[in-house]
Amino acid sequence: MAILRTLLLLCIVFSNAEGNLVEKCPYGWKNFGVRCFKFFPQTVNVITAERNCQSLDSNLASVHNKMENDFLMSLLPPSSTHSWIGAHDAIQEGQWVWTDGTPYDYTNWCSGEPNGGGSENCVVINYSYIERHSSQLYSLA
Repeated sequence: MAILRTLLLLCIVFSNAEGNLVEKCPYGWKNFGVRCFKFFPQTVNVITAERNCQSLDSNLASVHNKMENDFLMSLLPPSSTHSWIGAHDAIQEGQWVWTDGTPYDYTNWCSGEPNGGGSENCVVINYSYIERHSSQLYSLA
């Protein structure tokens, strides 16, 4: 029997509005800069997680600096230790990209990561990044 870990899915949506961005995020979403984030406590694999985000006109979260990373960690409930984020190297091994198409310009890998070779193409956030196989199940934020 596979071990089921709780993981949160962090979805992100971009706001094109000027001015008070807090008012421009959909209800229940949290603003950071020009983007909005939300935690969903569902347990799913990364493909379902990304599809769930896309159904909300969003993507799994991308992280571009330490401040964003810290903000995303603040969204995790105390009982959650992992969450899918939108980084993957499924197209070309070792070439990390974000599902939202933004530049992969910040990393916070755990010591020894990434280490999965061709079998681990997706990433979870856990105070730093851990490479995971796409079929593993985690909850969404």
